Amino acid sequence: MWRFQLGIRLLFIVIYARESFCLSANERSGEEKGSSSAPTLSSFQQYTNAIPSDQPVTPHGRRDVEASVKAYSWPSTIFSPLCEAWAYFESSIGNTKSTESNSNSLSWKYLDALVERGGVDALNNWIDDQSKEEQSPWTFDNSTALAIEIASQITQSNETSNTLDRQLLPMALSLRAHSPHCEMHRSLARDAAIVYGLYDVEKGNLPPSAFCLLSRRDGDNNIIGTQLVIDESLLTKALEELNSLESSGENVEHEDSHLLTQLPGESIHLTTSSDEFVAILYGQVGTSAFASLYKSLRNSQLHLIVRHMGFIPYEENNDASVAFPTVMQGYGVRLDIRNVEYKAFDDGPADDSKGGDAKSDWNEAGHHPEQSARDEYLGGLNLHTILDRLQVDSTKPLATDIHALQTAAIRSHSFQLGSESIIPPAWQRRSLSMQAASLIVSSPDPLEALKGVSQNLPSVAHSLSNIQISEEFEALAEKATDLAAKVGAVSPGWGDAAFGFYVNSREVNVERPSFNVFQLLNVLREEDAILRNLELSVRPSLKKAALVLGSDEDEGSSAEWAALQSVRKMMDMGADKLAEIGKSGDFSMMNPMTNESNEEDEIESDFDEEEGSQIYRIDVGRGGKNAVLYLNDIEKDPEYSSWPTSMQQMLYSAQFGGAPTVRRNLFTMLLVIDPADGNPCPALGAVAQLLNAQFPLRLGVLIVNKDDVEKGLLSEPLPWDNGDRPFHASDSFLLLKHITNKYGGMVAISCLFQLLHESAKMDDTISVKEYVSAHVSLFVQMGVLHQGLISNVQDELMNILKTGKDPENANSKNKNLGYESAVQFAKDKLIRPGMSFFNGIPLPGDAATFESRVNTILRDEQHHIMELAMKGVITDSTPKSIYATILSGDNLFNQYHPLLDESSGEYFIASPKSDEASLLLLSQSKENYSNIDALFVIEAMVDLDDSAGIDAVSSFLEVISSAPDHSWHESKTVSLAARIVPTGESTSSASQVLGSLFHTASSFDAADLKVVVDHIQQAKLEDAVDSNFFDKVEGLSASVRRKMAAAMEGKQCHGAKHDSKNLYTANGRVYVPNGSPLITLDDIKMLVSLELDQTTAITKLILKNLPSVSASNDDSLTGRVLHHAISRSAAALNDFFSSSTKSEGVSSALTADLDSSSPDENPLFFSWNKDTASESFQVEVSVILDPLTEPTQRVAPLLLAIRDVLKLPLRLIIAPRHVVGNDVPLSSYYRFVVDPLASASNPPKARFENLPTNHLLTLRMDVPEPWDVQQAHGVQDADNLRCDARFGCGDEGYILARDNRAEGSVHIKPTKGLVELTQIDYNLKSLLLFGQCYDVSKNTPPNGLQLTLDRMSLDETEVAEISVEPDGSIGSQVNNIRPSSDHADTLVMKTAGYFQLRSNPGVWSLRIEEKSRGSEIYHLVDGKVSASGQVSPAKSSIERKSKTLVANDFTSPFRVLLVKRKKGFEKAKLYLDEVDSTVVDKGSNETVHVFSLATGHAYERLLKIMMLSVTKRTSAPVKFWLFSNFLSPSFKSSATYMAEQIGCEVEFVTYKWPEWLRGQSEKQRIIWGYKILFLDVLFPLDVKKIIYVDADQVVRGDLTELWNLDLDGAPYGYTPFCDSREETLGYQFWRTGFWKSHLAGKPYHISALYVVDLERFRRELVGDKLRSIYQQLSADPNSLANLDQDLPNYAQHDVRIFSLPQKWLWCESWCSDETKAEAMTIDLCNNPEHKEAKISMAKRIISGDLFEESWEELDEMVRNYDDEFSQFELTKL
Repeated sequence: MWRFQLGIRLLFIVIYARESFCLSANERSGEEKGSSSAPTLSSFQQYTNAIPSDQPVTPHGRRDVEASVKAYSWPSTIFSPLCEAWAYFESSIGNTKSTESNSNSLSWKYLDALVERGGVDALNNWIDDQSKEEQSPWTFDNSTALAIEIASQITQSNETSNTLDRQLLPMALSLRAHSPHCEMHRSLARDAAIVYGLYDVEKGNLPPSAFCLLSRRDGDNNIIGTQLVIDESLLTKALEELNSLESSGENVEHEDSHLLTQLPGESIHLTTSSDEFVAILYGQVGTSAFASLYKSLRNSQLHLIVRHMGFIPYEENNDASVAFPTVMQGYGVRLDIRNVEYKAFDDGPADDSKGGDAKSDWNEAGHHPEQSARDEYLGGLNLHTILDRLQVDSTKPLATDIHALQTAAIRSHSFQLGSESIIPPAWQRRSLSMQAASLIVSSPDPLEALKGVSQNLPSVAHSLSNIQISEEFEALAEKATDLAAKVGAVSPGWGDAAFGFYVNSREVNVERPSFNVFQLLNVLREEDAILRNLELSVRPSLKKAALVLGSDEDEGSSAEWAALQSVRKMMDMGADKLAEIGKSGDFSMMNPMTNESNEEDEIESDFDEEEGSQIYRIDVGRGGKNAVLYLNDIEKDPEYSSWPTSMQQMLYSAQFGGAPTVRRNLFTMLLVIDPADGNPCPALGAVAQLLNAQFPLRLGVLIVNKDDVEKGLLSEPLPWDNGDRPFHASDSFLLLKHITNKYGGMVAISCLFQLLHESAKMDDTISVKEYVSAHVSLFVQMGVLHQGLISNVQDELMNILKTGKDPENANSKNKNLGYESAVQFAKDKLIRPGMSFFNGIPLPGDAATFESRVNTILRDEQHHIMELAMKGVITDSTPKSIYATILSGDNLFNQYHPLLDESSGEYFIASPKSDEASLLLLSQSKENYSNIDALFVIEAMVDLDDSAGIDAVSSFLEVISSAPDHSWHESKTVSLAARIVPTGESTSSASQVLGSLFHTASSFDAADLKVVVDHIQQAKLEDAVDSNFFDKVEGLSASVRRKMAAAMEGKQCHGAKHDSKNLYTANGRVYVPNGSPLITLDDIKMLVSLELDQTTAITKLILKNLPSVSASNDDSLTGRVLHHAISRSAAALNDFFSSSTKSEGVSSALTADLDSSSPDENPLFFSWNKDTASESFQVEVSVILDPLTEPTQRVAPLLLAIRDVLKLPLRLIIAPRHVVGNDVPLSSYYRFVVDPLASASNPPKARFENLPTNHLLTLRMDVPEPWDVQQAHGVQDADNLRCDARFGCGDEGYILARDNRAEGSVHIKPTKGLVELTQIDYNLKSLLLFGQCYDVSKNTPPNGLQLTLDRMSLDETEVAEISVEPDGSIGSQVNNIRPSSDHADTLVMKTAGYFQLRSNPGVWSLRIEEKSRGSEIYHLVDGKVSASGQVSPAKSSIERKSKTLVANDFTSPFRVLLVKRKKGFEKAKLYLDEVDSTVVDKGSNETVHVFSLATGHAYERLLKIMMLSVTKRTSAPVKFWLFSNFLSPSFKSSATYMAEQIGCEVEFVTYKWPEWLRGQSEKQRIIWGYKILFLDVLFPLDVKKIIYVDADQVVRGDLTELWNLDLDGAPYGYTPFCDSREETLGYQFWRTGFWKSHLAGKPYHISALYVVDLERFRRELVGDKLRSIYQQLSADPNSLANLDQDLPNYAQHDVRIFSLPQKWLWCESWCSDETKAEAMTIDLCNNPEHKEAKISMAKRIISGDLFEESWEELDEMVRNYDDEFSQFELTKL
C-alpha cells in the first residue's frame, strides 16, 4: 500500500516539477515587470548554475565544453601586472602631448611611485627563490593589486589624468591588454643580456635583476661607444669611459642598434642636460635592484628609457611555478550545431558494426532493477533527492513502479534535450525576436537575460516560440525599430536587424567576428580624453561669462553647467548638423521632443546639409562675356541632336548605372589654361573621359598668361620676326576662338587637348609658326582640311596672329579685346592658369591630389543635379540657364580664395591661457547680444621677433580699425573681436613691448596700439626697453602712456606654437596667407563666411543657456567675455570635428532621439548609471540592438562589464524585428570572453554548460584581426564534438573509447557524479602586421612587390616542439616553442596596397625582398597616406633600405609603407613579360611541392593517407605545404613524424582572411576560400609551382609527370569534370542555364586537384583578379555555391585555365568504372544520388587489383606510424 501511495505522491511531484520547469513565457509575461517571483530565464540560469559541478544532468553525464586562448610563447610572471600597468599609462591614449618628450607623464610618475617603495621584498625573494622548491607566497594577484594601488595614487593626484583610468586600468590588466608591450621589452632584454654576456643560453644562468646600457652619441646621432652598468656604483666610471672616447664622424651601423636607441613611439625621460648620453635600463620592475639603478640614472640627469626585463630564460626553462603562458581574453567562441549531410567524422573501428551510425540509443539506457535511484537530474527531476525528501531510503533497490518511473525519466530526458535544441519551423519562429524581447524586458536583470537568450538560442528557441505578444508590445517595439532605422543602426548582414554601438555617439564596429575589444578600450580612453580636453578648454571661459552675466553666484554656477552641457550636446551632434541648424535658424532641432519630420523632409534636409556644409562655388559664369571661350553647347550644337531630350529618361538610365546623357547643359567645366607655359592641366583627362562617356558637359576655357593676370595688364608684344617669336597665351586665345567659329567646337576641343598634351612634353619654347603648323597638321589628320588647302589656311592663321584680329572682328578698334577681357576676368575672380571649375566648384590644382578628390566631387555634383531634376527644379526646358541656377545660394562666392580649395579646414586654439583681457572689440557701439547671430574672434598670430611679423601686426590693426560693425554677411548679424598673439620666442625688444600690450589689449584702442607698432617699425628696436619707452612714442595721450607702462610690468601675452610663423584664425579656423603675411578685409570676410553657419548655431545655443544678455553693460566686459567664450567653444568644437573619427550623420539623431527615449515611456528602453548630480562630462555608451543577432551575442557580456565594472552611463534600446527570416543564429551557442574580474586564480575561458547531448557540434573561434590563433591542445575533434553512446561526451570518455578500440575490448565507464567536460586550448601563435604600400611616383599600389619581414634579434635558439600531454593525448609542447620563424614574406596586393605579415612582440625590419626585381626598381621613403588614399611623401624624406616596425600591442593600425622609383626606373615593369629561367630537365630530381588543407580528425586521417600515397608513387622528392589554421596540434606533431619516416618534407603555412575582403560565415566555405583566394601570398616567394591535392584523395600515379606538364602559358591547370557516368549527368548544372551561357563552350573544371605556376600566377596578378571577382560575386549570398570551384571556372574569360588530361582525376560520382584503370588520382567526392560516409566509401572504392595497397592497408600503415610516434614520445618522458 505504501508503494502505491508513494507512486501517487511521486507522480504529483513529477507533474508539478514539469509544470514549474515548463511554465510558458506567456504566463510569465503576465507578471509585473521586475517582480522577483516571475520565473524568467535569469532564474532558470540561476537554477542550472546552482547544480553542483559534480552532478550530471544526463544519463551519460553533464555535457560541458571549455575553450581558452593562451599566448604560449609569452611568459607571464608575478611582475607582469606591474609592467602592464606602466604600459597602460605609456600608451597615453587620447593624450594631446607626445609621450616621447613628456617627462612628467603618468607613465614616469607611475615608475617614480613604484620606485619610491624601494622595491617589494616578496619580489626580491621571488628572484632569489627561483631555484628553490618553495616559492614566495607573493602571487600574480598580489602584483595586480599593487599596480592598481599605485595607479590610483598617481591618478588621484593628477588633474589632467583621464577620469576613466581608475576603472579602465583594472579591466585592462584583467584582459592582459598590454601584455605584448611587456613581451616586446622581454625580447629586447633577452637579446641585450645575450649580447653583453649576462645570459648564457646553454647554461641558463639568471641575469641580474637590472642592468643599463649607457651609450654616447655625437651630433649626428652616431653611437660613439657603449658601457654596461649593472650597479649604480659603476655609473660614474662608465660616464668617464665614454667621455674619453672620440667620435670617428662615420655613421657606423650596429647590429644591436635596436637595443641602444629609442624605438618609434617609445617614451623617453628627457632632461635639461645634453642629449649626448642615453641610458636604457633593463630591469625587473618592482625589485630593489631596479629601484636603486633607476634612482641613480634619474639623479644623473641622463636621457632615460626603461624596458621591463621579464623572465629571460623562458625559452630554455618553462617551469610553470616561475613563468606561465599568458592567458588571453577578448575572443569569441561559437559552438554550431552541425547538420551533417555526408558523414565526415572519424568513427574508428569499434563503430563499424553499426554501419558508422554513432547516434546514442537512449532506449537502451534503462535502469537496472537492483540499482538505487540515480542522483542526477533526468527529465527535469532528481529522483534520488525526491526520495530523500519523502524519507525513503534512496540507496536500496527500487520497487517496480518506482523503477519504471526512473527508467521513464531516463528515456524522456533525451526528448527534453531534443525539445531544448529543436529549431522551430519557419512559421513558428516568425515572431521569435519579439518573443525574446518580451522575455528580456520581464526579467529582473535584462542584461543577464539578454546574454542568456542570445548566447544559448538553440536551447531556448523552442520555449520562446510559445510566448504570446500583445498588440501594445508590438507598437512599442515598432517605435524602437523606427528609432534604430532613423539613426542608421541597422545591420545589413542580419536581415537589416537593428544594431548600433556608440561611445559618445562615436560608432564602434562590433558586428564583425574580428571585433577587437582592445580597440574598444582605446576608444573609451580617447573619448574620455576628448571630453576632458573639451571641458578644460571651454569651461573657464563659460564660467567667467556665467559669473559676469549672472545676478549671483548660484545663478552663475547653474548657467555655467547648462552652457557646458550645450557644448557637449553640440559635440555629439556633429559639424554638419550644427551647420544645418545655424543655416536654417531652426533651433528647435536641439529639442528632441519637437524633432518631428516626415520622410520627405528628412531626405531634403540630408541633401541640404551636405550642400550647405561641404560644397562651395565660385561665380565663374557671370562677367565672363568675351572672356571665356565655350567650345561646345549641348543644347544647340548639331553633334548632340541625337541625344534624348527627356530628363525623366535620363534619370531612369542613371538609376541603372548609365551616363546622364540628355540634351541639356547639366554640367559646365571651366579650364583656366596657358598653353604657352607648358604646365599640365590635371583636369584634361577627366574632361576627355566625361566627353567620351557622353556626359552632358559644356566645356569653357579661359586662356590667360599668369604674369598678365598678376599685373592686370597685357604683356608688350614681342617683335613678329616672321612668326619665329615664342607664341603667347593671347595667340592661343585668338587661334582657338577662330577655330571654334570656323570648324566647330569639337575640332577646337581636339586641337586644344592634343596640343596641350604635346606642349607639356616639350622643354623648348614653341614659336608662333610651329604652333600654327601643329594646328594645321591636326586639321589634316581630323579630315577637316584638304591637303591642297594647307598653305592657304596656314597663311590665314598666321595673319590672324600677326594682326591680332580675327577676320570676324576686323572692324574692332581694340585688336586684343577678347584676351584683355579674359585677363580682367581672371584678375577679378582671383583665378590663375592651372585652375579648373566644375559647375563653379574648384577642382584640385595639384596633380597629386586631383585624382583622389575629383571622383568624389563629380559623383556628389551628379547626385546634386539628379536631386534638382527629381524635385522639378530642372526640367526638359527650364530653367533657361542651368549654369546660372546652380551658381546661386549662400555658398556662392564672387571670387576664388585659397580657403575654398581646402577639403576640410584646419583648426587651431591659439593660446589656451589667453583671456578676454586681450580682446579688442571691433564694434564701438553698445551691443544687444540677444540680437547678434554670431560672435567671432579674429586672431592674428605673428612672429614679433621678425620685421615681417611687425608689418603684419600693423596691417592687421589697420584692417580691423576700418572693419564694419555688423555687415559681414547679407542675412546675418555678426559681431567681431580681435586678438594678437605672438608665435616667436619673444626674445627681441619689439616682442617684449608688444607682447605686454597685447596681453591687456582691451585697455587700449586699436589706433593707440598701431601708433606703438608703427613707432617700433621705424625705430627698429634692438636694445632692451623699460617703462620710459612709451614717453618716446608720439601720438599717445599721457593716460595711455601710463597704462602702457603699467602693462609692461605685468604678464606678457601667452604665445602660440604653430608650424607657420604668421597665420590668422576666425574662431579657430586657420588661414595662412601665401607669400606676404598680410591679411585683407576680404580674407576676414571669407573666414567668417566659411564658419558662419556653425558659429551661428554655437552662439545661439550657448547664449540660450547663459543669463539674459539683452541689456548692454556700461563697460565692454560683457562683450569681451561673450566673444571669448563663444570663440573658445567654437574653436574647441571645430578642432574636435576636424579630427574626429565618429560617424557623422548618426550622432545628431542619437543626441536628439536617444535623449527623448525614456524607460518610463517604453519598457524596451533602459538606462543605467546616469549620474545627474555630476557636473562633469562622462563617457556615455548607447546601444541599439535586436536580441537575436550575432553581434548581440558578442556584445551582451560587454554591456554587463560596462554597467557593472566600468560603471559608465549606459543606454540600451531593444529593437526587435516583427518578422525574422533565416538570418537568426538559431544553431549557434556563443560565448564572448571578456571577464573584468578574471585573475590568475580564476583564469578566463569560454564555458558552455548543460549542452544537449544529441547533437554534433563544431567549434569556431572569433578573434581580433591581428591575432593568429591555432589549436594548441585538444583531446577531441573540435570540428566534430559528439557524444558516444557508451562512453559519453567528455574528454575522459573519448580517451576511454580510444583505449577500448586499441585494446579491442569494451569497458563501460561509471556515470555517477561525472561531469562530461571537453577542453580545447588555443595558442596565440603570432600577431599580424597589416599595411598599405604605395608607389609615391604614381599614387598607386605597386601590386606584386615582394616584401620581407625579419626580426631584429640575435637569438636563434630552437627547442623541442612535440610532447605527450598528461591526459595521454599527443600535441605540440607549444609553451616550449619560441615563434616558429623570425622571417616572413609576402606580396603587395592591388586592393589598397594591402600586405600581411606575421610577427610577434618585438622589433622588426621591413624591406623589399633583396633578390627581387622590386629591389632594383624601388627604395623606401617616409610619408603618410590620408583617409582618402592620398599619398604624401615627407618633405625631407631620405631613401631607406628598411623600415623599423615595433609590434607591441593588439590594436596597431595599418602600417604605411611608401616606395619610390629609383632614377632610371620610372617606367620599369615590376614583372618582366617572361621569366628568365633555364628549362628544368624533366629527369631532374626537383622537389615536387604539394598543397592541401583539412579540418577535423576524419579529414586529418584522410590527409595522412593522401600524403602517404603521394610519397609512395612520386619518383621525385616531395614537400607538403599544409594549411595550419584548422589542423589539430596532434596531427601537426604526428604528421611531421610520419613525414620523416616515409621520406618527405612537411611545412605548415597560414594566412588571415583580410577585413576588407567579404568574409564567409560557414566553416566549409571559409576553407574553400582559403583554398583559392590567397595562393599568391600563402607560400614563400621561392616556391615557384604548387600542386593542390584534396585531403580525401589517394594518388595512383607519379606527380612528377604532372609537375613537369607544360601548362601552355596558363597560370594554372584543372581537370574538367568527367561526363562518362550517364546516370549523374543530370546533376551537372553547368550544362544548362546561366553556366552554359557563361562558359560559352569552355569546360567546367573540378577543384579537387590543380597545378599552379606561381611565378606566372604572381606576375599576371591572378590573385588580385580572383579576389576582385570574388568580391563582386559574393555580394549575392546565393552565388558561388561551390566557392573554390565556381570562382576559377567563372573567371576563365579573364584567367585562362589549362585543362589537364582527364586521367588526372577520377571520381566515382562522375566517371565511369571503365575509366578507373587509367586514373592517376582517386577522389572521394560526394555522390548526389545517395549519401555515404567518407570512410566507408574509401574502403569500398580504393581496393582491388587496381591498387598496390588498398585504402585499409594505407590506413593501417598510418595508424602504425601514429602508434610508433606515441611510443617514441612516451620514451622521451
